[in-house]
Amino acid sequence: MTSRTIETLERRLEERTHQLAFANQTRTRLLAASHDLRQPMHALGLFVAQLRGRVCEVEQKQIVDHIDTAVSALSQRFNEIIGLSKLDAGDSGLDERDKVAGSAIPAYASHDRTNGKLIVVIDDDPLVLDSTCGLLRSWGCSVVGTSGSSALPCLLDQQRPPDLIISDFRLADGKTGIEAIAELCSALSQSIPAFLVSGDTSPAPLHEAQASGFHLLHKPVDPMRLRAMLNRMLKAK
Repeated sequence: MTSRTIETLERRLEERTHQLAFANQTRTRLLAASHDLRQPMHALGLFVAQLRGRVCEVEQKQIVDHIDTAVSALSQRFNEIIGLSKLDAGDSGLDERDKVAGSAIPAYASHDRTNGKLIVVIDDDPLVLDSTCGLLRSWGCSVVGTSGSSALPCLLDQQRPPDLIISDFRLADGKTGIEAIAELCSALSQSIPAFLVSGDTSPAPLHEAQASGFHLLHKPVDPMRLRAMLNRMLKAK
């Protein structure tokens, strides 16, 4: 093999290495954008579900304002994704993981158990927190919403332990929802039914949740699927 041939092969190898590095970087950015996109989509679906309920005119105005904020965030994320290069990431498995994660959850619950239940919602995204708490209240639940480790002080006014905990998987303080649930249960000295939601569709959150014995729903979660999960967890209590 001549030196010129070797140089050509080395140059092609270097070009291919750069292409792969760029593809990996783009994939990372795309996955991050996908997570950010799922947050407002999830919130938007829950706000719309609230509008289907019977709420007064003032509440409707507030919900519409929240929907407008969610749509703006959604549009911004779409623009960011459009700016990314197209790549064949082989992410068809994401949809399959969503189907598998939700396959055991019925689409409806014949006996509603949510009315009057005290539920703690932990999520660092303000839109998701507001939409989830609002929807649960429209179903007759008492709700304590928190963005981190402040759930326990908020529960002091309730004078009773929660019936259920819903937590985002990744929290801003570096903790996972698994840790937040464990800390709250430890502080209350009792086991409390709980499940996780996440905008991260990579395999790691699902595997960690399953290893810890938690169900995990991927955002955006259909409101009726969310209600079915609530009824399932409350039934098992």
